[in-house]
Amino acid sequence: MNEKVVGHFLAYKRSLLKPADYGLTTSRRRVAGLRRDEVADLAHISSDWVTRLEQGRPGVKPSIDVLLALSQVLKLSTAETQYLFNLIGAQLPADQRANTTVPASLVALMQAQGDNPAIILDQRLTITNWNLAYTKLYGALTDQSSQQRNLIWRTFNVPALQALIPDWSAYAQQRTAQFRQLYSTMPTDDFLYQIFDTIKTIPAFQAPWQTLQTQALTPLPLLLNHPTVGALYLTEIPLHTDLTDYYLLVQLANDQATKAKLSHLMGAK
Repeated sequence: MNEKVVGHFLAYKRSLLKPADYGLTTSRRRVAGLRRDEVADLAHISSDWVTRLEQGRPGVKPSIDVLLALSQVLKLSTAETQYLFNLIGAQLPADQRANTTVPASLVALMQAQGDNPAIILDQRLTITNWNLAYTKLYGALTDQSSQQRNLIWRTFNVPALQALIPDWSAYAQQRTAQFRQLYSTMPTDDFLYQIFDTIKTIPAFQAPWQTLQTQALTPLPLLLNHPTVGALYLTEIPLHTDLTDYYLLVQLANDQATKAKLSHLMGAK
């Protein structure tokens, strides 16, 4: 954490504020913008916190709630809020990030996967884009709702998907752990709560959910038993950068036989 840079940034943004915008008197002011105590009052934190942060005192690290409150009072843009969190060394909650469209370059990378099934997920693990190989293997997603395209919802509500995975119980455990990890970053998100509400009573979800295991999106080995081509040995690779909130998930063949079978599926009508 660079305390000096944090302090300079906060003090500078405070100096740009207009007291009148907050219903404060504009007369007899010796400094530009708002005073420290005014920012503290508006953010519902102690003025000592603001002072210590602006003075860049070593070892001062505010909580996520304090950072968000200051960001709101200082009228920081999404990019500025992210910058502040970066300086502090904290992670901006997912529901506070910018809502952006899927980058065309990411879609192009997905389409370039050829016979490899590939999808793009948003920050709530909902499928936004998919290639032809994914449709050939898992079925069409066209005209399905956002909830029906959510990776977690599909795990527990799509019988055809469950039938493809011989060890579906282990697969469900991993997806549940990923969902717990995701939910912890957006605990007030209505969409994620709706997903939870629809699957919470399903035994295959409830049992691993009670184990409190968490797991990030990491490479995942997959064994599928396809009704047409038989066994498929795949590894699901998640790709993500700090420049976008989207994930690219690509399922790569682990052997030549699986590669040939994926190619066969692509050629099937």
